[in-house]
Order: sequence, then C-alpha cells, then structure tokens
Amino acid sequence: MNRTVALGLALATATLVGGCASAPAPESRPAAGGVAYRDDKELQRVWVAPGFDVKAYDSLYVGETRGEVPQLNPDGVQNFEWAKGVLRDELVAALKARNLFASVVTRETDIRPGSRALRLENTIVEYEKGGGSARWFAGLYGAGQPVIKVRGRLTAEDKPVFLFETRRSGESGSARWLGGYRSDRDIQEEDIRGLARDLAEFIARTAKQ
Repeated sequence: MNRTVALGLALATATLVGGCASAPAPESRPAAGGVAYRDDKELQRVWVAPGFDVKAYDSLYVGETRGEVPQLNPDGVQNFEWAKGVLRDELVAALKARNLFASVVTRETDIRPGSRALRLENTIVEYEKGGGSARWFAGLYGAGQPVIKVRGRLTAEDKPVFLFETRRSGESGSARWLGGYRSDRDIQEEDIRGLARDLAEFIARTAKQ
C-alpha cells in the first residue's frame, strides 16, 4: 500500500510540474464580436473594453443562467438545471460580498430608477454531471469529475464591456484525492463557488485600476 501511495504521489507531482512547465504565455485569442480574449490566471479567458470603469456603475443585474450545451447526457439533465440556479446564486453572493455595487439584483424591476446599471448574463456551454465510480479509479487525473464551462457577458446600455470564458472540473484537492467519497453535486457546487469568487475578484481588481 505504501508503494502504491508513493507511486501515486510521484505521478501527481510529475503531472503538476509538467503542466506548469508547458503553460503557454498570455496571448490574445479571437472572441465573438470582433474582440480578442487575453489569458487570465483564474478566469482563463477575459476581455475588458478599453476605458471601462466599474466604479461608474452602482447597480448590477444578474440574469437567469442560460444553457447552450450541444450534447447533454440524459443522466445529467436534472443536475444541469440545478447547476444553472446554483451558478446564479453563487455569483450574486460573491458579488454582494465584495461591496462593489450599491445593489446586486436578480429582477430587472429591482433596479432603482435613475441608477447606472450593468447586466451580467451567463451561459453554460459545456456540462457533465460527473460519475463517482470513475473518480474511485482515476479521479486524481480528472476521470469522473463534473464539468462546467461558462461564457459570461457584462453589458452597459446593451454594449459589451467585459467578456469571459472559464471552465471548472473538480478543482479542489479533495475532489481529486477523495472524489469517490463525494457526490457529483458537492464537487460541482464547490467548483461553481470558486468560479464566482474568481469572477468577483477579477471585477474588484478592475475597479481598482
């Protein structure tokens, strides 16, 4: 057993080191609407409109999460609908915690008259609910981990000011090492919460520039 654990640790270390060594340098990549993404350490791909100033806005509306997954596995339909709601809830909680806006709302009617408001719309474009059996055998290497990829769009007066694309799949150490003991939803909720925190942190950094 000790030899097996030692071999697993060695392989994991080699994988991490190899991944770090081969990580590409930040670059611009094509995005919709004639703009170009740049790489971000946490959110992965982002674009910010020149001159965009978060501090100029006092309200943020977070719309219902949309889904545009080309081939959704039938056994993941219920979890997919659940994930859409969790994503919205976690984004609202993370953005409120940052105190970047006087109000963060989920109903357009709650936007105060006369306020300068931003709209955040999110679409899930890749999704897998995961599988505990696969995590038992190779969860450390990503097998059986739930997957969620989100494409987000922040607009001001119907004009895009911030775009992002980010993908999460069992990011925590416990999801990788102990994923066989955890449920698909527990792992994915953890991933979504981390995504929301990273988005709020990115917007907060942008506000300080």
